[in-house]
Amino acid sequence: MTIPVLPTMHVRAAIQADDWAHATQLLAQHQHALVSALATTDLTRESAAPWRELLLQQHALEDEVRLARDQAAQALEKLGRDHRGARAWQRELS
Repeated sequence: MTIPVLPTMHVRAAIQADDWAHATQLLAQHQHALVSALATTDLTRESAAPWRELLLQQHALEDEVRLARDQAAQALEKLGRDHRGARAWQRELS
């Protein structure tokens, strides 16, 4: 059975575009392909090492998405705080 290719470049492009839904969708599609491939793979006849490596890479990419999404959320929170502070100064100066 062919081992599914992790869509790393596409996921990273989605991260760069702040398209969290697309990044998550790509990872979910890969997870589905991985499960389907493993269901028809006889690991008593094939080495499990490439599958383990792919799983580790997938988890690392999932962590990358999570970290980038968390950083974007923190930046939005800071922007909101800064905006509220600027509006408070504007009211004080009026």
